[in-house]
Amino acid sequence: MPVASSDSISADTTLTDTTRNDASTPDTTETPLGHAALAPGARVVVPKAARLVAETLRERILTREVPIGAHLPSAEALLEELGVSRATLREALNVLESEGLVQLRRGPGGGAIVTAPDGLAIMRSLESLLRFQGTTVEQIMEVRLVVDPLAVRLAAAAADAEDLRRIGASVERQRRSEVLESHEEWFRENLYYHWAIAAASHNPLVRVLSESLHNIVLTSGVQIDVKASERRRSSDDHAAIYELLVARDGEGAALRLQRHLERSLYLRARYASP
Repeated sequence: MPVASSDSISADTTLTDTTRNDASTPDTTETPLGHAALAPGARVVVPKAARLVAETLRERILTREVPIGAHLPSAEALLEELGVSRATLREALNVLESEGLVQLRRGPGGGAIVTAPDGLAIMRSLESLLRFQGTTVEQIMEVRLVVDPLAVRLAAAAADAEDLRRIGASVERQRRSEVLESHEEWFRENLYYHWAIAAASHNPLVRVLSESLHNIVLTSGVQIDVKASERRRSSDDHAAIYELLVARDGEGAALRLQRHLERSLYLRARYASP
């Protein structure tokens, strides 16, 4: 049964396999790095029929009707089943690829291959939304005061040997002089440490939310260059939290991490440029 109305389909069939009319093609400009970018005021709109097709195929993937690593049905089979144009199907598959649900391959053995979603598209969307709405670092840290202690509490119960090894290795790297003395290296390792705790929670929602918040704070140009003595103190906090994780003391680790984040808020207020 077709997934779109006859009006939606007939309107879309004016699109050919390789071209669009000028009104529907967004203007692009070249970025300083040579990448194509949308011109100011340009809009990208996924047609309704393509959205409906994408939703139909997305549901099949998420319910494991089509397993990871398997091909979606051929384009010819999907066109016949769904009753849409080839251009609409191509739009829908591009949407799924941008969401990390399929990989599109050309040539023999190619097609749309189902892949495991890794949360990257969700994180990017969340980061874009928060930054667009002007979310402040302080607001993000307020949420981290809830999410991060939850993550470490869950990690204390769920972390396996590999999780603990990963967190412990990060603590050791933080103590190296080349990391302590480098603002950039320190923040990169700090990001990894918090990611490792979030991953060790084995809760995908906590992990995705935690990673998104950390990425905004640590990689969007709002890093605060604190003194090396403060970086050493932070490393000591991280080591203490790690030891509590090893001891499976979730409440103790959560309390220590909360105090650590509260100090981070204080340092941001102290060192941030007016």
